[in-house]
Amino acid sequence: MMKKISSAFLNLTNACNLACQYCFVEQHPDFMTLETAKYAADWLASNAENGDKPSINFFGGEPLLQWDKIIVPLTEYIRGKYGRNFQLSMTSNCILMDEEKAAFCKENGIGLLFSVDGDKATQDCNRPCRDGRSSFDILLPKMPIVLEYWPHVTFRSTVTPETCGELYRNMLFAEEQGFKNYFVIPNCFEPWTEEDIENLRRGMRRYSEHYIDCLRGGHDPIWFNELEKQFGKILMHNRAVSRDEHRVLDLCKACGKCGLGSSRFAGININGDVVACQEFFSRDDNTFVIGNIYTGVDDAARERLIAEYDGAPAQGDDCGHCPLNRICDGGCVANNYMTSRDMHRVPDIMCVWDRILFSEAVYIMETLGAEGNERFKARWRQYGR
Repeated sequence: MMKKISSAFLNLTNACNLACQYCFVEQHPDFMTLETAKYAADWLASNAENGDKPSINFFGGEPLLQWDKIIVPLTEYIRGKYGRNFQLSMTSNCILMDEEKAAFCKENGIGLLFSVDGDKATQDCNRPCRDGRSSFDILLPKMPIVLEYWPHVTFRSTVTPETCGELYRNMLFAEEQGFKNYFVIPNCFEPWTEEDIENLRRGMRRYSEHYIDCLRGGHDPIWFNELEKQFGKILMHNRAVSRDEHRVLDLCKACGKCGLGSSRFAGININGDVVACQEFFSRDDNTFVIGNIYTGVDDAARERLIAEYDGAPAQGDDCGHCPLNRICDGGCVANNYMTSRDMHRVPDIMCVWDRILFSEAVYIMETLGAEGNERFKARWRQYGR
């Protein structure tokens, strides 16, 4: 039996103060009402079961545009009614962040995912202000505030063909600023040339060498989420080979994926529609709507998406020769669908990116493993759990 939806990205607005070149949101000056936001919070709380905490991630567009109208009054409403038994977070570009807002977030336990791409050249290329100003010049003095109030915040970036040659430089920039967690994903909505892909490979190899040097020196590099996952995938791959298994893990099926409405996670749109993934908030041809907070969730719609996904294998670039084929999770359902109208078709660049990461993880493992590096051994024990 499917879980009730109790955790959601709340689409406060489609408006944004940046003009990111790769943004998938259709820009409209639409805003959620406080009435809808409160109803959504109560709806999520009523759905929480078996010890699950209800949760909201303030999302957009740029959610800080709704700071006074939604975030502050809704937070006060939730904390007054549910106390700390309700998780709150936010995905923001932090252009409008200041110490007063950060202090309010800390006082009320609002987490943060910081959307930023890198140093000045990359940030201003990928993510200029909508009015033409440099977003980097605005953000740089705010980064110490972000780190003071969210010391373990993730520096969440997107790499594009135009800026992929600066991947390693931007990873070091995040580390040098004091960020401890890093996430990057290639933009899959534009074409990548072989030269672009080679730039990705070179950047990742430079980071791998930096990673190795850091552990040899007795300290940790910035925690690069997607690379760290690959060490666990090495173990999963080896087990699948030894057992002659092919995509039998839960992560390969609808039950183990987000984006399909198959678990307790979803998105709530401005009008109260419940969508299987927040990336579908602004699409008109939305086959991923699975209900509405006012009329309830349509479990038949959820079952249809699950059955459709499990009815065919995910396909990507050169699956037969891919080292991850036995454990492939099919990538991001939303990105698959938005690039090809097929939830099973993984964008080529995402296949390439996963193989690059896997290859670098193997390189790091073999290098530090052969040296008997104690710091890496401690990490490796975590991956095997």
